[in-house]
Amino acid sequence: MTRHFTATAFLIDSRHRTLLLWHKRLQRWMPPGGHVDPDETPEETAKRECKEETGLDVDIVGDEQTDLFQGNPHEGRMLKKPIAMLLEEIPESKERGEPAHQHMDFLFLARPIDESQVPVLDKSEGREMRWFTKKEIEALDERTEIFGNVKRYIVGTIERSKGK
Repeated sequence: MTRHFTATAFLIDSRHRTLLLWHKRLQRWMPPGGHVDPDETPEETAKRECKEETGLDVDIVGDEQTDLFQGNPHEGRMLKKPIAMLLEEIPESKERGEPAHQHMDFLFLARPIDESQVPVLDKSEGREMRWFTKKEIEALDERTEIFGNVKRYIVGTIERSKGK
């Protein structure tokens, strides 16, 4: 099975809403995300995908970690810790000529840098984009509107974001 590294950003604003796109191919509400490019970290991918798909500049929020390079920055740096890592089953896409494969997905919590910035949808990625409250996410149908794992992560992420 072919596997690709991907990164996804659960973008949460100060009002505890999350921004989702209606994904054209998957026909579900999805957060911004995509494939990790060569020489790119997953955190950089999440930021780039947010910019490309929504037009928004974001900060990636990572969990607190001990800096293992403290006193020795020439050895490297700490990366932002994802909120989860998934192995996702991606079905075959005949229209794109892609066989079934898997995504090793790094999930991040992100915040808009400037909340006055208006999101702009990349029409090649999605049909529609909007901010959702926790209650609106909970009301989405897992059979036709959102994948169950995406719904659970968004609800959990909104809860975690209230504490940060």
